[in-house]
Amino acid sequence: MVEWTKPPDKWVKINTDGSALCNPGTIGAGGIIRNPNGELILAFSTLLGKGTNNQAEVEAAILGLSWFANLRYNNVILEVDSQVLVDWFKNNTAAP
Repeated sequence: MVEWTKPPDKWVKINTDGSALCNPGTIGAGGIIRNPNGELILAFSTLLGKGTNNQAEVEAAILGLSWFANLRYNNVILEVDSQVLVDWFKNNTAAP
C-alpha cells in the first residue's frame, strides 16, 4: 500500500510522474504540488512528443521544479517513482 505524507510546515511537496506509450514512444508528464495541509496548489500535465520513459520522468521533475520556482516557494520536497531518477540525483548532487 502506498501512502502520501504531508510535507513539513513551510514546505511544499511536488509529486511528478512521466509515462511512455512504448519505449521509445509518445511521452507525457504530470505532477501535483501540495502545501503542508495537503491542499492542492497546482496540478499539471503535458504531452512531450517522442522519447523514452526515463526522459519523461526527467521532464516531469523539471516541469515540477520549474513551477516551484515560478511560484516563489523556498522549500520543496520532490517525490518521484523513478529509481533511475532518484539514483541520478543521489550521484549528481553535492551534500550540504
